[in-house]
Amino acid sequence: MGKVCSKTENKKKRLDKQERKAYNEHCSYGGEDLNKNVTSKEELVAAALEIAREEGVHKVSIRNIAHKCSISVGVLYNYFPTKADLIFAVVSHFWEMSSSMLQDIHVKDCCFTKYVEQFYYQMNVSLSNFQREWLTQMETMAPEDKERGKELELQCFRHLKSLLLQVLSSDPSIPATVWSEEYPKDEFIDFVFWHMVQMLRTGQKDCTFFVKTLQRILY
Repeated sequence: MGKVCSKTENKKKRLDKQERKAYNEHCSYGGEDLNKNVTSKEELVAAALEIAREEGVHKVSIRNIAHKCSISVGVLYNYFPTKADLIFAVVSHFWEMSSSMLQDIHVKDCCFTKYVEQFYYQMNVSLSNFQREWLTQMETMAPEDKERGKELELQCFRHLKSLLLQVLSSDPSIPATVWSEEYPKDEFIDFVFWHMVQMLRTGQKDCTFFVKTLQRILY
C-alpha cells in the first residue's frame, strides 16, 4: 500500500513539474520574463504588418508576433484571441493605409481613366510591399472566419469603389448619354473594380490595355 502511495505521489510531482514548466514557457519566451513588456494593440498590428511585408502573411502568427514584440504569448492572446483576429486586424490596417493613399491621388481635369491608371499602380505597389498572398489566405480559414474575412473585404471594397464613383461622376469629358437605367454608373464601377482585382490577384503590373478599353467605352 505504501509503495502504491509513493508511486502516486511521485507521479503527481512529475505532473506538477510539467505544469510549472508549461506555465513558465507560456509566460516567457527565449528565457526572458516577458509579461512585463506589455505593448499596445497598435504596436502589435504594426509588428504583424512588418512581418507580412518582409516574410509573407503565412508567417504572421501569435508566437512570431510575441517574439518580435518581446511579450508572452499569453499577453498577445488578450488582444487577439485567435490567429484569424490577428490576420483581420492586419488586413484592415493595410486597407486603411491604401485608402488614405488613394484618396490623395489627384489627376488633371478629373479624368477617370487617368485616375484608374494611378489607382491601379498604387494598389500594385501596396500589394507588392505587403506580399499579395494575403488575397488567398482566407481560403484556408475556418468557415466562420472566412465569412468574417469576406465581410471585412467587402467593407473595404465598398469604400474603394466609392472613390472611383466619385471621380467618374466628376469627369466632365464623359458624355451624359453614356449612362442610362440599363447602364448605370454604379454597375460600371463594379465592372471596373472587379477587373482590377482580378488583374491584381494574378500579379499583372501593366493595366494599359484595360485603361484603353475604358477610354473607348467612355469617351
